[in-house]
Amino acid sequence: MTEPKTVACILCEGVTIEVRDELIRVVGWIDLETVEGRAVERRIVLRAALPTLIARALIRDLRRAMARGWH
Repeated sequence: MTEPKTVACILCEGVTIEVRDELIRVVGWIDLETVEGRAVERRIVLRAALPTLIARALIRDLRRAMARGWH
């Protein structure tokens, strides 16, 4: 695997998932306060589309990692 461009580590405070055809779409965001502490704004920081096979593998790996105490 090569990495032609460095991608920053992304922290998401929330995610939404959409299933369409053979793709799982994931949108992640962080919450920001607007000027003077008014309403919170959600800023999208992640968009990803995964084939269902890859999404299932990701879920499996996350469950295994969390079961080992990684969380």
